[in-house]
Amino acid sequence: MPELRYDILSGTCTIIASDRAKRPNDFKAAQKYEGPVPEIDPNCSFCVGNENETPPEVYALRDAGEANQPGWRVRVVPNKFPALRSAETAEIDSGMIDTEAAPEADDTSMYWRMPGIGAHEVVVESVKHNGTLGTYTVEEMAVILETLKQRYRVLSDDKYISYVQIFRNWGPEGGASLLHPHFQIIGLPLMPPEVSREVSHFREYESKTGRCLMCDYIERETEKDERVALKNDEFIVLCPFASRFSFETLIVPRKHCVTFSELDNEKATQLAEVFTSLFRAYENMFSSLSYNIVFHTLPPPKRSRKHPTDHWHIHVYPRLNVEAGLEKGAAVWINPVPPELAALQFGGKG
Repeated sequence: MPELRYDILSGTCTIIASDRAKRPNDFKAAQKYEGPVPEIDPNCSFCVGNENETPPEVYALRDAGEANQPGWRVRVVPNKFPALRSAETAEIDSGMIDTEAAPEADDTSMYWRMPGIGAHEVVVESVKHNGTLGTYTVEEMAVILETLKQRYRVLSDDKYISYVQIFRNWGPEGGASLLHPHFQIIGLPLMPPEVSREVSHFREYESKTGRCLMCDYIERETEKDERVALKNDEFIVLCPFASRFSFETLIVPRKHCVTFSELDNEKATQLAEVFTSLFRAYENMFSSLSYNIVFHTLPPPKRSRKHPTDHWHIHVYPRLNVEAGLEKGAAVWINPVPPELAALQFGGKG
């Protein structure tokens, strides 16, 4: 049974999930391919024809076929080696779970813990084993985003889940354990400290100015046009002023928008446009690039009071830097590539 533990020294949380030690790690094996990665790998559990090798799907967009059969375009399954488990799967008494609990920095929280209740899903985003975000069409990417939104909404409605984290790991330095392209979604029983700190900055700025921090940031960056990598009518891609990682980017709705769950069809298409353009640029610049994509979005308004300062966004962290002593010990980052120079490589004015 997974367990969530709080570190009183740093204020961070750790999921202790021993079952994750059993998961496969075939990325090194994938590197043994000579020549291009095949479009279909008969040994991959995410490839078409191997649907029985995953847990039963919870959602799929299909052109044909029945559940857990070929004919899908995007398929969502529970993670076979989950970091967190649903209350039903774990057979935990609901009285043992308090999703509103937040540890305090006193001697009573020295060894604070709670059952690892939540959700952990895999979004198998393409039937192509060799698919990448830079090779998808805008339509294909829009379908992936629609799937992420639908699952985000479903998991946000779970009474045991306080925050839904959407992310994508790619490459060995990015922590990917499988080569087949996929996103992951984890439903957490509490608000993660990183997101809480970010939101507190939004709140503090709003209390002093009466405005949204992200909206003002976008406005200033658009005016300067030194770190704008890409943009269309609805979204802008920035190389953040204080980028921690070389070629780090931030994808943000240009118009104030509280939560990812509000994404409509038109905005999904425009987001798909910047996604495919951005990752096509990444893939043209680097023959092999590990990275992490992280969505930051609060629950839909019906689950939390709607704050005007909530403005969802997506972080892209290329894993070109090596995290060494200063980063790990002091959370101070060394980035050898100025974001102004990085923006030039994406086509911005710099």
